[in-house]
Amino acid sequence: MYEVKKKLAVIQILLILVIVACVAVIGKYFYDSRVSQNTYDELRSIVEKKRGEEDASGGYEVKRSENGMLDMYYDLYKQNSDMIGWIRIADTAIDYPVVRYSDNDFYLHKDFYKNYQYSGVPFADYQSNDDSLNTIIYAHNMKNGAMFASLLKYENREFYEKHKYIFYDTLYDKGKYEIISVFSTKVGDKDEFKYYEYSDIKTVEQFNEYTERIMDLSRYDTGITASYGDRLITLSTCASHNSNERFVVAAKKIDT
Repeated sequence: MYEVKKKLAVIQILLILVIVACVAVIGKYFYDSRVSQNTYDELRSIVEKKRGEEDASGGYEVKRSENGMLDMYYDLYKQNSDMIGWIRIADTAIDYPVVRYSDNDFYLHKDFYKNYQYSGVPFADYQSNDDSLNTIIYAHNMKNGAMFASLLKYENREFYEKHKYIFYDTLYDKGKYEIISVFSTKVGDKDEFKYYEYSDIKTVEQFNEYTERIMDLSRYDTGITASYGDRLITLSTCASHNSNERFVVAAKKIDT
């Protein structure tokens, strides 16, 4: 009897330890989510204040800092010179700065200030530059809906019909992009489309190869095409939390 009670006591202690560990993990997740949310809320407030001033003037005048940079991004750039722009999609959580580093790993789990943060920050492929015809931007698909989780809404054509435009500003120019393709591909699959190899398109052949493939893969026909010379952005995230599938939305810059 004593041995049985002893074993039960050990089991109870182990269960308590497991519960405490689970609570700690969950607590840390929510704490990290809140910290991340606060960080990007603060960054948005800096940008929105100056963006609001522009809207109040009629939305036509673009205010610039002394170095020619869009004034609404200059303060953030001074805090992190890796910043290259800002990405927004209406009615989604996607409203973030975009950074670029010398590799694609650095910002995977770092926030805008380069502190550890699991959710990271949207970052452009290191092979791209300001003259790239296709800027690929990566971000996590977070369970709390942060980063690029909202991209999955484009699985629904009805959502696409009401949200055809992506707003991506560089540090020097505002940009409005119209979606041309919504597709997915599985990394490592024999039929995988390695879209991430097209971040430095230089020739007509490369451009046409890329655009033709993404149009063929698109979940639905957007009716929008692109031709060599158009500027593209390609937004990429994980299609789910436990697979190698990537969900991708591609768009071309249009005149505004």
